[in-house]
Amino acid sequence: MPSPQPLTIAPLAPYEDRLLAALAFFRFQRAIASQARHCLSMYLRQGEGRIMQEVKFYAQHMGLEPEELLELIYQDGDRARAQFQAHFDTETVGMDADD
Repeated sequence: MPSPQPLTIAPLAPYEDRLLAALAFFRFQRAIASQARHCLSMYLRQGEGRIMQEVKFYAQHMGLEPEELLELIYQDGDRARAQFQAHFDTETVGMDADD
């Protein structure tokens, strides 16, 4: 199983950057990067139901269990993308990809 990869993100907008600084300040004087990691984790856990509904929808159409598709995406994103594109005859995965 692959290990989690470090994240590198672009700077936040000024207001969000100030909000993150305030949150870090009031949460045990955490480092900004540590607080950002906690915020992202919280966001993902709160969005788990919505995210997994999307995974479940596509997994059913691909003949996979949701957990299988989730692990495929995590362990081999290129293979998951190729299978998705072949199954759905599309060049892009996701509606809001900006990369």
